[in-house]
This record gives sequence, C-alpha cells and structure tokens, in this order.
Amino acid sequence: MAKPQHVTQFQNSHQELSLYSHIPASRQPPILRIISGITGMLPENSLHHHLVFKPKRPKQPGGGGAELYYVQLVSKVEEMEDEKGKENRGYELRKQKWKMTLEDIPEVTRKPVTSRSVLSSNIAEGDAIAFVESLGYTFQSAYFTRSSRLMHGNVIIKLSQILLPQPTPPSSTPAPGAVFGNPFPTSSLTTLDPAKSWILKASVRVQSNQDVESLNTGVNGLKGFKELMKGMCDLEIAERLALDTRVR
Repeated sequence: MAKPQHVTQFQNSHQELSLYSHIPASRQPPILRIISGITGMLPENSLHHHLVFKPKRPKQPGGGGAELYYVQLVSKVEEMEDEKGKENRGYELRKQKWKMTLEDIPEVTRKPVTSRSVLSSNIAEGDAIAFVESLGYTFQSAYFTRSSRLMHGNVIIKLSQILLPQPTPPSSTPAPGAVFGNPFPTSSLTTLDPAKSWILKASVRVQSNQDVESLNTGVNGLKGFKELMKGMCDLEIAERLALDTRVR
C-alpha cells in the first residue's frame, strides 16, 4: 500500500481495529442504556467539529506516484447552557484546539475486523487552518458529529450521528469563516441521514501493526463485545471502499 503524503507532519500513529453497526433512531436510546449497563458507566457525550481538506496537487493520471489522501481537522466543541449568549459572542473557530488526522484505507485482510492505520497530530498553537493549507491542502467541507462514548475493557464504544451546519441563505452575505460551519445554536444542526439513524462503532487501538500479540488481544476484545451485543445489534466489518479516504 502506497504511503500517504506528508506523513512526517504527524506526531502519532496507531492501528485501529473496529466493527460497525447501523442503529435506527428509535433503537438508539435502548441500545445506549444496554451498553451503559454492560460497561457499568454513564456515556460521555460530546460534539465535534470536522473540517475536511483535499490536496491541491491533482492526482497523477495512470495511478503513478504516491496516493493522495483527504485529511481532517477535528475539534471538540465546548457546549454551553446559554447557547444564545455563545452565538451572540461568536464561535471562535481559529481559537479552537484542533487535531489533524489522516485515516488510511482499511487493509485487505482476513481478520474478522476492519483494520486501518490512523495518523494524528495535535496543533497546540497558531492557526490550524492556515497550517494545513501551508501543507498543500484546500478546504472541502465541514460537518459535526454528536457522540456518546463508553469503554468496555480495551474496547472504545461510540454511538455517533453526523450533523450538518445550517446553510447560509443565498440572499445574505456570508459572515467571515461561515464556510467552515457554526455549531451554535445546536438546534440549527441537521442530521445528514433524514431518518436520523446512528452508527455504533466498537474499536481497539494498537500501537503497532507489527505487534501480533496486541493485535490478537484487540481482535478478541472486539469479538467478545460483538457476542455481548448479539440479538441487540449486529456488529460487522465495514465495507472497505465506504471508508476509502484516497483522492480520486
């Protein structure tokens, strides 16, 4: 598999093993209660802002050269009780704490789980958007994810829903930075899926793809959680091309 460009810009890397399940909107509350009972913990709820960037350099015809990948900036949105006040003060996009991530296309593997490498780097200071653009990327789209996170042993469990920011009316002049999206008021965010369904993702992070023992432990952890959820939802391997982050 060809290596992504700008790998040296990422400080951290790990192998992610995962299983997925589609959860209808009506099933999300009971599924979350069941998982909370299994894990013995309350879910950690959060809202994250995602900015997707594409390499400016076009992909070479004929498939030559290194693969080009989309990258993301991801930031946790601190929600407030007084959202109206937050909206009036403005959402300070460039003052958010961002993490840059690149997720590789899942491997072709016989493992009973999806396996992919993930690169990431925290951008502690400065303008994260300008930094990513300086690497040769251009902004493509923005979205948000609302998630509930729990842990079961070494398995990270996330119930997530993709949300879209409210579009700017054609008749109005967009505010500076409006193209990146504003999460406030959160009631203005709309679900990508009209049916308002959720995605359940169970994953395990392994430091190295060469660590066979840790990989086997991770696979067994996912298989064990899948068995626990049997009859409530079907955790399966994701379609490989559905998680393809390469530029076409």
